[in-house]
Amino acid sequence: MNKIYAIVTEKGLQNDVKIKIQRETVAALAATEVQDKFTLEVTGSLKPEQEEAGNALKEVLEPVIKTIADCSYKVSVSLNAGSQYKPIQNVVPIKGGEPMNLDHKEGEVWLVDFWATWCPPCQAPMQHNEDMLAKNGTKWGENLKIVCVSIDQTAEAVVKHCDKKDWNRPHHYHRAKSDCSQVYSVNGVPHVMLIDTKGKIVFKGHPANRSNLEEDFETLLKGEEIFGSGCEFESAEAKAAASGEAAGGDNAEASAESKLNAADCHAAIDTFAKETAPELQKSLNEHAKKMARALCVMVYEESFNCATGKSTIDWKNYRVLMGPQDAIDEIKKQIEENVKGDYEIVLRE
Repeated sequence: MNKIYAIVTEKGLQNDVKIKIQRETVAALAATEVQDKFTLEVTGSLKPEQEEAGNALKEVLEPVIKTIADCSYKVSVSLNAGSQYKPIQNVVPIKGGEPMNLDHKEGEVWLVDFWATWCPPCQAPMQHNEDMLAKNGTKWGENLKIVCVSIDQTAEAVVKHCDKKDWNRPHHYHRAKSDCSQVYSVNGVPHVMLIDTKGKIVFKGHPANRSNLEEDFETLLKGEEIFGSGCEFESAEAKAAASGEAAGGDNAEASAESKLNAADCHAAIDTFAKETAPELQKSLNEHAKKMARALCVMVYEESFNCATGKSTIDWKNYRVLMGPQDAIDEIKKQIEENVKGDYEIVLRE
């Protein structure tokens, strides 16, 4: 973690890259071996203008990461609020046609709505899109476009759904073979983007985070800025809350720093993996064989904030016991007597 932190800082990406270690130590009490697995993740979502620094980071990370088993990293360029819109490519009009790119024209304001017919939370925003255009379409004219990109398996399903609902005022496209979900990090729907008259993404996120889209459209059509969570520009209050500086308080990161010591945690888990758990497997084997599940699992997660140089640690002991009550009682008793640490107990009985 320290080596990677030094590299990330050297490349000036400490505000954009995160490092996380997970250790999962599994004692199946009916078994004879303890599984002890470490994983290391390095992840970052960079703006397009950081692409060169991101590529340089990956080049330097590669030899370090190759020395570590079970290590993965993903440092990618993500088009978020503040980025220039990159044309969505290879979508298909839902009622037929060749694959096409969605090119923004200067002077236009767009709402791009990723959705699906099978997604219950998508239905109200889609109805709202139709209602806004029915109410204001003549006034807004061609300078306001609502572009709906369906992630359904087939365009036919979208046509049938939209015709039934009479949702035909927005511009409808089927994602088909487009990579737009990856380019725009659309990991769930509904997911929308607002694009201003200059072709810049000014909001990206869930539509519920914009309480008055009609007002947003009017503001953007005037060439003015919008503010709030998920936007390029946040209000002063939102920035203060995000940085933990609201009401003159201490920075939230200071209070978030873990009180657990990583070395102490790992030493205790080492003892569990090498001594305590094998002894439990021997003494509880017959009881555990009566059970559908009998597990004692340590899960350690350490997230390293490169911006502050501080870690937060989450350490849990999962005790998963499913079977006859007499076997549960005996296993619980021995685990409570023998397994010790500053972890949080999660009992699934």
